[in-house]
Amino acid sequence: MLKIKKVCSFVALIFTAVSVFAQSGTAELTKRYLERANTQYENAQYNDAYKTINAVLKLNESSGIPANATLIATQIYSKVLDGIKSSGDYSKFGDVTANLEKYPVIADSAIQQKVKAIYAQQEAELQAKKEAAQKAEREEQFKMYQNQLEEQGKSQASFMDAMQKSQESVMNSIVELGENMSEASKQSAKSNHMVLIAVLIICVVLVFVFIVVILAIRAAAKASARQSMQFTETLKLVQGMTQQNSQLLLGNVTDLQRLGGPGLRSAGSSRWGVDALPAPEMSEEDKEELKILAIKCEELGSKIDSVSRRKNNSKNVSELVYKLSIALGLNQNTSMVYFCASMVYDAGFLSVSEEVLSGANLTEEQKDELKTHVSNSAEYFDFVPKKYMQIFEDAARSHHENEDGSGYPNGLKGDEIPQIAKIIHVVESYNSLISRRNYRQIKDKETAIAELLSKTNLYDETVVKALDSIV
Repeated sequence: MLKIKKVCSFVALIFTAVSVFAQSGTAELTKRYLERANTQYENAQYNDAYKTINAVLKLNESSGIPANATLIATQIYSKVLDGIKSSGDYSKFGDVTANLEKYPVIADSAIQQKVKAIYAQQEAELQAKKEAAQKAEREEQFKMYQNQLEEQGKSQASFMDAMQKSQESVMNSIVELGENMSEASKQSAKSNHMVLIAVLIICVVLVFVFIVVILAIRAAAKASARQSMQFTETLKLVQGMTQQNSQLLLGNVTDLQRLGGPGLRSAGSSRWGVDALPAPEMSEEDKEELKILAIKCEELGSKIDSVSRRKNNSKNVSELVYKLSIALGLNQNTSMVYFCASMVYDAGFLSVSEEVLSGANLTEEQKDELKTHVSNSAEYFDFVPKKYMQIFEDAARSHHENEDGSGYPNGLKGDEIPQIAKIIHVVESYNSLISRRNYRQIKDKETAIAELLSKTNLYDETVVKALDSIV
């Protein structure tokens, strides 16, 4: 028993000695780091001093940061924040704010004020960029409409010039006819009656030409006034849209650290209004790319219709999806991509056996095979540009998901379901209700819409109501 006590005492003594030695070592290392940080600070090497003082903070975070380290850290962090604000280089700002949250003891009131000032500066710069972009857009719109007015003016001038030349030609013909008639009257007195008739005809022609010219001038004036009014109204509309977009883009920004993340995904019915923003102008390269994409989708859609024995299904669904997207307020560019994706959303049928596709009474195993078409479409989308791939995959994979989560393959529900999938789900079901199928009774449009509206557990009610407004 005595031996055990001696051993325990010896172990405790060793542990105490090691602890004292470790603390002594940490204190010595902290002292050297602080001396280096202080020297770097005095030499205005603030970035190097920032790295050194961070090493001190990390070294002492478990045992407690010494007061002298806190004082030096506050001074260094203050200089680093000053540099970020004056240079406008925010690459280190996230790291600085993270360390201030980690070591709040160095975040005194002056430091906090400087952090707030940098946040405000970031927001002001972002606002300035938005305003500059909006100004450039307004100037471009004004220039475009000014060019339209100039072209209209040239067209009207050309029209009036042509009318004047026509009138001169008619007058010359009349004068020539009059001269001929006068010469004829000199040769024969018997022609006086003919001359009188000719003069009357000439007068009638002159009156007719005069009326035509007056009507043409009035029509041109009305067209010019109407175009001017449309130009004014368009400028007002553009200005209103610009202000509204600015509110949508900046009105809810409260934390600039969250900006610059990945792009928003068009999912759920809660984003119909957001995607109603005006579509950005597409470059000629983008337009050509989208045109080629549509052609390839049409070719693949024809193959899908052939194997699934649904004549013109891809054409009927895609056209209605496009119209429905516009009715829901989505912009032109998004609606065009949805149009392309809805031609090939059932590409997975190409990997399903013909026996299953043509079978009437399927076994449970065959039904499971049929359901795999939603997961096997991606292999046929190698021609789809990467920036549109997510929409195509959403269309193929999720168009059998239901609002209450009872669909497949993932049991998504509500706003978890992508927009494109919600739209295709409604359009495909509507098409099957009004089309001639061997396993369904044909319904008229009103009955089909009523049936879809009665199944809000399956279909997005907003999409169905929008469909009702266009069919």
